[in-house]
Amino acid sequence: MKNQIVVLSDIHIGTNAPTVWYQKELHEPYLATVLDWVIANAPSIRELILLGDVVDFWTYPSDREPPCFEDIIAANSNIFGSHGKLSQVLTALEGNVTYVRGNHDMTITQDDLDKIQNPKGYKIKLSPGDIYYPIAENKKIVCTHGHIYTMFNAPYNNANNPIAPLPLGQFITRAVASMRQKQLKPGQTVADLNDSGDPSGWDIVPGLLKILKDAIPNPIEILTGNEQQAWDTLSSLAKLILNTVANSTGIERTQPIKLALGKETTFAEAETIYENLFSEWREKNHSALLAYKAIMADANGSYMGWFAQQLAFEAEAELVVMGHTHQPISGLENSLINYVNTGFHCPSRTDIGKKHPTFILINVDDFHADIFQVFNNEGTYNIEVSYAQKAKVADGTFSAGDFSCYIIIDNQQGKFDLNLENYEATSGHYVIAPPQKISQGEQVKLWLQDNPGHSGAQGWAKYSYKDEEGILKEIQFAYNCPFTFFNSASCDNANFYTKTADSSWGTLNGVTKLGHPFFVKFVL
Repeated sequence: MKNQIVVLSDIHIGTNAPTVWYQKELHEPYLATVLDWVIANAPSIRELILLGDVVDFWTYPSDREPPCFEDIIAANSNIFGSHGKLSQVLTALEGNVTYVRGNHDMTITQDDLDKIQNPKGYKIKLSPGDIYYPIAENKKIVCTHGHIYTMFNAPYNNANNPIAPLPLGQFITRAVASMRQKQLKPGQTVADLNDSGDPSGWDIVPGLLKILKDAIPNPIEILTGNEQQAWDTLSSLAKLILNTVANSTGIERTQPIKLALGKETTFAEAETIYENLFSEWREKNHSALLAYKAIMADANGSYMGWFAQQLAFEAEAELVVMGHTHQPISGLENSLINYVNTGFHCPSRTDIGKKHPTFILINVDDFHADIFQVFNNEGTYNIEVSYAQKAKVADGTFSAGDFSCYIIIDNQQGKFDLNLENYEATSGHYVIAPPQKISQGEQVKLWLQDNPGHSGAQGWAKYSYKDEEGILKEIQFAYNCPFTFFNSASCDNANFYTKTADSSWGTLNGVTKLGHPFFVKFVL
């Protein structure tokens, strides 16, 4: 029975130029081993998802025009050729291969993918959007590369961007590639360097992390009402980053940076293009805190778990799969949903052994996901189950942890539709607010998160319904996860269960007093 999905991302296949993270001589045997494994297990695999950054149009010096997809195919015929491994997978899976864009391949098109020839005429399907639901009928599994939640690598389609959709992160990667080109010895590639394959260059370019650290607002300023002043320090962040990258890598501000299709730009032009980047994120999302999370998701991968949980709640999904960070993840601490990250497939020669090429295997029957890794045992490449750390919802910058209230309102056995009358966050803010209607037979999840500082989360939601006699009645759900004292929950017309952190659900209508975050399940 075909009840498995394989997810693979962040391979970064290019032309094998010295600055490209994926080097055919080193990485192709690992990739071929994974694709052979997919072919061998095809009777149980319903789909292969290529979750972004499978090919790479970015990791090239600024004085070189990035390759087109035909160039990458020609340089990697064992993978992309008509009888290559990917074509063999297409045949084995009867065409059930889907490509979801990442940031390094955000300009790839269906026409590009159609250039991968298959003897039986199968084609890789390009996902029409950056978020893909492999089981469309129930959306319980959601896959996305993850870059759309990061400030410097999300597609930047601002009307004033003449190089749309290219984001600021492309400039960082191109500048680092230029620096590496100067540093590499004859015959050497970046795959010979420690920590090659770093997705952002934050650690490579001195000063970038210090800029972020210095720009982070003081939570006390926010709590005392000076939020606007605090966040305004980040308004010129894009310019600061570009200047730091240029100075650290030796790129002149007016030096031409070659782009695809004969286009050119410069760092000086980029300063104008991305001038309002932070402000636009803040205004678009109505939240400076969310904009900050988008910065840190790029800087060190933190808050990717936060965005994964937000996506799962919005889509009513059980499992979220991402890539982008190059860090395999095996779950989300203290959450109602599961989050996994595919890791990456191009560790450097010196890092292999400490880091391994990895991929995800999903069971669609129970939405369970496992990480697998490829390892080289004296020239023999094998695959085994692997393990990775769990992600966190809160990184601890603004608080001592996650003091959210996670609320389930279960109306699956209820007799009436519930209509929202009002709701409030007396402490904290709703990431996922109460919906306007909870239909009979439906279950919904809410997320009330604590604000910066040591404030905790407290709130309520009031719904109305008409009983059997047509009489209008109200029902109010209340929940509280304070930073001090005890948790609380209440509801006059529904039973509930509570728990904290990773504990089990407590007794009927009992409140788990200590611990955080706080979970409440109201059952009608």
